[in-house]
Amino acid sequence: MNRIKRHILSLAIVIVLVAIPTFAVLAKELGSLTISGPGIKGEITADHEGGMMKLEKSGFFDSFQAIKPPENLGEGYTITANLNLDGKLVPFVEMVYYPTQAGESPYVHNTGRLNGESLQPVDEWGKLSPDADAAFRGLMDFYGVALQSALVAAPAAEPAVAQPAVVQEAAPAVVPVTSSAAPVNPYLVAGLVTALLVLIGVGLAVKRRGISQPSA
Repeated sequence: MNRIKRHILSLAIVIVLVAIPTFAVLAKELGSLTISGPGIKGEITADHEGGMMKLEKSGFFDSFQAIKPPENLGEGYTITANLNLDGKLVPFVEMVYYPTQAGESPYVHNTGRLNGESLQPVDEWGKLSPDADAAFRGLMDFYGVALQSALVAAPAAEPAVAQPAVVQEAAPAVVPVTSSAAPVNPYLVAGLVTALLVLIGVGLAVKRRGISQPSA
């Protein structure tokens, strides 16, 4: 019986020893955020206790829908999240947050995660849940930061330029050249010449008759 009790006690001690690291992990808490981006001069450090707790519970850092990198994004907000480990701040996530319109899911690009004792590069794109976005917006409102949408509007289509109408010059009308003089009838010409000769002959005959008869 005592052997059984000793066995149970040893098992309980082992369970406690195994659970200690788990308790230590659970004791880690979000200490602060270092944020830079549009509308922020330099960078700010957000460490509001209530805001940090709400941000953690919302799943801001580990609950998002994986997506392909979007194309229509402008400048985002660079965020470094730090854990508070017994008063020592240790960075555990680096990300770029791309806000959209309020009420819409924003984009996030995780660029680094804590692996072991240091940040390791990652390349994770996703969309946050509305609750996580609301928690972050509330924290930014507390620090007086007005988030600017990172969506870039598509360039407006250029208005079509009306092409000038091409006026085709009409080809000059070809006017047929016609002779103004009517065609001469050769028979008429011959008749006129004959009549002229007859008149000349008559005139000469009359003139001769007058010369041959002397005046009384």
